[in-house]
Formats: sequence, C-alpha cells, structure tokens
Amino acid sequence: MDIDVMRTAMVNCELFAGLNQNDLGGLMMSGRARDFFDGETIYSKGDDAAGVFALIASGKVEAVAENGFVVTEMNVGEVIGEVGIISQQGKRTVTVNAVGPTELLEWNIKDIQESSPNFVKKLKELAWKRLKNWCE
Repeated sequence: MDIDVMRTAMVNCELFAGLNQNDLGGLMMSGRARDFFDGETIYSKGDDAAGVFALIASGKVEAVAENGFVVTEMNVGEVIGEVGIISQQGKRTVTVNAVGPTELLEWNIKDIQESSPNFVKKLKELAWKRLKNWCE
C-alpha cells in the first residue's frame, strides 16, 4: 500500500486527529495492509473480532445486516471493526463487504494499547458512539 494513501486516510479520520507525527508514523508501521476485491467479505457477523480493527485507506465498504439490508456505507478515512473489540463477547456485530477494490490498514488493539493509550481510548469512544447511533 502506498504510504501517501495511508497518511491521507489517517489524516482524514477523526480518530487520528491530534496525534503527533511520531505516533502517526508508529501506527502506520504497526498496521497491516490488506486488499479486498469487490464483494469480498472483510468481516462476518458472529466471527471472533480477536481485537482487530481497520482504517479504510482506499475504496469503500458496506455494513450488511443478516437480512441483507445495507446498514451503512463507509468510505476512506473511516474505521471498521471497532465495535467488535469492545463488545463483551468479542464478536463481529455486522458483516462488512468491500464495494469495489478496497485497501485497509488493520491493527490488533493488543499491539498498540501500551504504545498508544490515548488512541485506544479514542477508538473505544468511537465504538460506543457508533453503538449509540445504531440504537437510536
């Protein structure tokens, strides 16, 4: 994945706002790049989240309910998988599919919680905010 693509996605994401260049660089280096084709499933509802979440670096995704209804579409600079890492069961809450070619930068929360505690706190706040919005 192109470093400029990663940096642009991170800068455009509210989760990364306020992080200094060293923290951003550390997160870029610790993330794992993943590529998906159109229609490919990224996360499936009920799967173990295993502490993994991702930033959409290019392309877009859709969150799909069990009945096939598209709950939401998400674009570059948005985070996916954060709800599964805060849930007590540690499971994915929706299925997420790629819409067109999509690149993600993915992390395991266990790998970054010591080096980036403020980032992890913001990630958890985002997850709770998203849950609240879905419930309303």
